[in-house]
Amino acid sequence: MKKILYIFPFLFLGCVNPSMERGFESLNISLLGVTEDLNNYATEIHSLMDQIENDIELIIIEIDRIEQKTKESLLLIQSILEGLARVQEQLDKAATREQMQALLEDINEFGEGIRVLWNLADFDADGVINGLDQCPETPFGLIVNERGCAEGQTPISETESSTLEI
Repeated sequence: MKKILYIFPFLFLGCVNPSMERGFESLNISLLGVTEDLNNYATEIHSLMDQIENDIELIIIEIDRIEQKTKESLLLIQSILEGLARVQEQLDKAATREQMQALLEDINEFGEGIRVLWNLADFDADGVINGLDQCPETPFGLIVNERGCAEGQTPISETESSTLEI
């Protein structure tokens, strides 16, 4: 019996359990599949990371372009604001409608004064003021009548002689 006891442990050691071997083989196959899947995922992750890096570089370039356009736009806006400030300054100095109306009235009044002066003047120096002179271009030195006409001159109408174009 001692011999059997000595052989018995070797039987267990020397015996191969087929279901365990199939289990290890299945486990090895599964591990190889997992390893292959992990390698595929790693490759895909590296590819995605490269694409992300390229996209980030493009985004940085686009941000730089946008920053440049923004700077240009801000300069343009500043220029426009400065122009508007100059226009506002000119508008602040400009006359109002009421001021322009008062100026026009002053000009009309001044024009009336010029008409009065013109009518009181004697441009042809014949002794008859322009307002009454019906022959306003009498040559110097001729004797004229009360209408300012020398002998042989044709008088002009009264409306023409008293009207001054301004």
